[in-house]
This record gives sequence, structure tokens and C-alpha cells, in this order.
Amino acid sequence: MDKWLVFAAACLRRFFYYGALKSNGVILDETVDRLDTYNTVVAGAFALQCGISLTMCVGFGLMNVSLYLSLLLHFEDRFPVMFSLASVFNFLGIATVPLVFQYMRENYGFSGAFILLGALLLNLVVSGVCLRPPPSHRYSGEGDSAPGRTCLEGPSKSTKGVVRTLRDLFDLSPLYHHKLSFIVTLLEGIGFYVFSSWAIFLVSVGKSQGLSAEDSVLLSTAGGFGGILGKVTAVLLFHFNKMTPYTAAVIPMGVFGLSLLGCIIRSNFYELAFFTLIAGACHGTYSSGLAGLSPFTVCREHYKQSVVITYATDGIAFQLGGLISGFLYDIFGSPLYVFGVDSILCFCAIPLALLWAVSDRTVKQCQSAKV
Repeated sequence: MDKWLVFAAACLRRFFYYGALKSNGVILDETVDRLDTYNTVVAGAFALQCGISLTMCVGFGLMNVSLYLSLLLHFEDRFPVMFSLASVFNFLGIATVPLVFQYMRENYGFSGAFILLGALLLNLVVSGVCLRPPPSHRYSGEGDSAPGRTCLEGPSKSTKGVVRTLRDLFDLSPLYHHKLSFIVTLLEGIGFYVFSSWAIFLVSVGKSQGLSAEDSVLLSTAGGFGGILGKVTAVLLFHFNKMTPYTAAVIPMGVFGLSLLGCIIRSNFYELAFFTLIAGACHGTYSSGLAGLSPFTVCREHYKQSVVITYATDGIAFQLGGLISGFLYDIFGSPLYVFGVDSILCFCAIPLALLWAVSDRTVKQCQSAKV
């Protein structure tokens, strides 16, 4: 029963996290006008809201590593499939929360909508109650030698455990001990930069292409449903053992880049919705593919540190996605240039993914380090 509570917590957290992030795009232009400021400032603030939480593990990010590792402990043999299933809720949130936020904004005003959204996000408190270790991994807390302890669990409450925790936070050893982990971390960073930029500026791109505010918000719904399609695709690929660097990164990033170019070239609502749906599907497959394959690029001794590094990279990429894209918007006066840069980054990720695909994927098991 505990493992299904953990799975439910992961689904709830992902629904609200990604839905809240995408809702920022709904009010980007209005916030810039209200504050009489620059897109760099507002988009950067939106990116910092999520980016700092990922990097520093506070706010939304407080549950990231714990949920990720909890899923791995409870569903070790089926982790890629279960993680992909939980990630479906990323795009359910993207598809629905911005619409609800737009409705609240129209009926309760700018401030009232934020108050109600904050009240909805308090449901995330419940997910923390659901986190329980599996019976085989519970221990008495008598130091690192306690029965059942594995390298995936946190250190004990002893002084030695505190030192080890601090060391883990700044330990980059997975990146130089495991070349594939380094490559996957870079791919994660590129993917989250593009996702952050895409999520924040999609509505603005729709408006710049002549769509109404209502139709521009509907593009988020199209992207959300595309993401669900991508997550389901990832589940099937993992289930039938067909998820490889090619299906996880090479193909999705190439198609993602082409779909972003399509959003720049075309201005018809249905064409934009189609390209947005494809972009969402690509990100859904890409994000689940990397997360599901990453445990196979690093040894068990370094896996915990690699998860911390991954979330720190995601957070930094989130922040850069908002700041740099907002700066480009201010400089060139159009969000279309933002999508242009994003498409170039997608194409730049392909050689990295190909290097991953052709490399020897045998993982060297490292010896446990002593503190």
C-alpha cells in the first residue's frame, strides 16, 4: 500500500508543479504591462520561482529528490515505467491548470486568481505525508551500519551523517567517474532550458502570431495533451524495452526543434496547435526517457549524488531559460526569436545524444568512499 501512496504523491506534485509553471505564461504580458518593466525581469522571476526551488531543494523542489528516490526504492524493477506514468500528470497539469487560472483571472481578478491558485497548491502538503520507505529499507537509525540501509537512502542523523550529507550536496564525482552521466546531465540541462522558455513564452508567441488571448491559452492545452501522448509513448517504449538514446533523445529533440520552427513560420491557430501538440509529445518522451535511463548511466554508489546534480542542473537551466529568453524578447521585440534560439539548442543536443548512443553503456561499479 505504501508504494501506491508514494506514486499518488508523485502524481499530485507533478500535476500542480507543471500546471503552475505553465500558468505563468498566461499572465506574462499583463504582468509586464502592470509593472511597466521588461520581459527579462518578469520571465526571469517566473523562472527563478521554479529554478531556485529545483536547485536549492526548497519550495516545490523540497520534494523533488525525495519523491524521485522514493519511487526508485518502491518500484526499483519497474522504475522507468512508473516514473513515466507519474509524469503523465505533468502534462495533465499543463493542459488544465492554465485554463482554470485564466477562468479565475477573468472572474476574480489578477490578485484573486493568485490567491486561489495558492490555495490549490496547498494540496501538495498532503503528498509529504505519503512518503514512506519500503519495509525492506526501514532502519533503526543506529548509524550507517543499520540493517537494510542502502546507498540510495539518506545518511544517518549522526555527525558523520551530517558531514556526508554536506559532501553529497557538492560532490560532482558522478560526472567525472561516469562519462554517460555527464552527457545525460547536459541533455537534461538543454531540455529544461527549452522547456522553461517554451512554457513561459508559448502564449506570447500565439499573441504575436495574431491569435486572441483565449486561443493563445488553448495552445497550452494542446501542448499538455501532446505531453500526455509523449508520456504514454515513453511508457510503451520502456514496457517493450525499446527505449534507447535514439528514442529518448535523438528523435524527440530533432522533432522538437522542427516543431518550434513550425510555430515561427505558421500563424493559423490549428497549425500552431498541431506544432504545439508535437512539441509537447517530444518533451514528454524526452524527459521520461532521460529520467528512466539515467539510473543505468551511473553506479549505485554515485546515484544519489547524480540525482542531486541533475536537479541542480534542471534548476539552473530553468532560470537561464526565463532570463535569457526574456532578454531576447526585449532586444528583438518578438517572442518568435525566443523559439528560434530554442530550436537551435534542440538541434545542438542531437550530436550529444548520438555520442551517448554510440558509446559503451557498461557502467563501472565504484567502491564506497569513506568519510
